[in-house]
Amino acid sequence: MKYTFKYIQAGLWYRSIIKITLKFNKTEFSYLALIDSGADFNIFHADIAKILKINLSKLKNPVNFSGIKGGGTGYYTSIDVGIENNFINTPVVFSKDISDNGYGILGQQGFFNNYKINFDYNLREIELTPNKK
Repeated sequence: MKYTFKYIQAGLWYRSIIKITLKFNKTEFSYLALIDSGADFNIFHADIAKILKINLSKLKNPVNFSGIKGGGTGYYTSIDVGIENNFINTPVVFSKDISDNGYGILGQQGFFNNYKINFDYNLREIELTPNKK
């Protein structure tokens, strides 16, 4: 099975942003996320954890991360991340230290290790093929 997405125009630029569904227990939330080959792991804003009814204060061992604009701290857990209703349970970090009006981040551990990803900027398409387990 393959999934094909079009790049989304954000301002002047086209970006590899896709619609995903986050699920924890029986709560689901649709969210836009940037596929980011430079990110070590999946990062979502802490407000999303509240929507999914995840109590971040009960999570141990904060995770530190850094990036182009400094860094931050987040809390590591596992949730289901879905593409077109096909879910994988994967590690994620929830943090208040990312933009609350931006996109989630799909990174190496948790996303790239679960999909073969083909970026075609000229066609402005992203093709995802799940890795065989």
